[in-house]
Amino acid sequence: MMKFFDVKVFVLACELKNLSAVARELYITPAATSAALKRLESELNTRLLQRSTRSLTLTQSGADFLPHARKSLEMLEVGRQAISGDKLRGNITLSVPSDLGRNTLLTHFIAFQERYPGIKLTIKVSDKYADFYSQNLDASIRYGEPEDSALICLPIIRSAQRELCASPEYLRRFGTPITPEELVEHHCLHFSGGDSLTSHWRFYKNLSTISVKVSGDHLSDNGDYLRLLALKGVGIAYKTGLDVQQDIAAGRLISLLPDYGKEKSPLNMVVAHRKSYDSNLVALRTFLVERLAKGV
Repeated sequence: MMKFFDVKVFVLACELKNLSAVARELYITPAATSAALKRLESELNTRLLQRSTRSLTLTQSGADFLPHARKSLEMLEVGRQAISGDKLRGNITLSVPSDLGRNTLLTHFIAFQERYPGIKLTIKVSDKYADFYSQNLDASIRYGEPEDSALICLPIIRSAQRELCASPEYLRRFGTPITPEELVEHHCLHFSGGDSLTSHWRFYKNLSTISVKVSGDHLSDNGDYLRLLALKGVGIAYKTGLDVQQDIAAGRLISLLPDYGKEKSPLNMVVAHRKSYDSNLVALRTFLVERLAKGV
């Protein structure tokens, strides 16, 4: 029978990437940590981690099992709160992207505080890198993996990807691109975050990657500003689908290049340390996962 403790050791090992660190965290010996992993692998009849003297690497089986392991631990915590009668209370200071925060997450945050009135949310809306220490953040919600590998990344939507889109007015004036290569002839709205790759848009077809260096007269370090420019017919935007799904559904923006795969842009909750991921953040992440999966 699978043991809760062994699952906890596995999840911690994935986060800390070192068995000695896991042992210190749980106040057990490194031998006990190794034994817990072996029991879990024996129970599942598969290798979850490749272990060396310096590092731990997830196998494919381990990568497949990890989200389910995390989910089980979180649900047990939610269940503990339910039967203990504990009421969540306290403060969460959260950094969120501009578009996502204003146009999607705002309504979810309102609903979250209605369910958990003891929690006060402080939301910092910015597309810039979230500095946990100078901004006194508890967590950030961001697309993609954080640049700092020391941060812990907890998935909210794994399958999110970008959408290439433009307004009907723009397409009437300048035509509709049929292939990615045609984008070099169009006014493209791209992010100016100090990374030259933001002007290289990637698409996928028949196992090939097509990278196009786009240009345009309008750049911004604010994602919501770029979306508004697209709505006004100024150019073509390549934004995460969550940011423009309502505009596309309403016909204000048109999805382009339907025969090509787009760049993945998974949505994650990022925390500075495992101990930062307390009951309040567990509740918030669980709440967002459920509501965004339902498209509420």
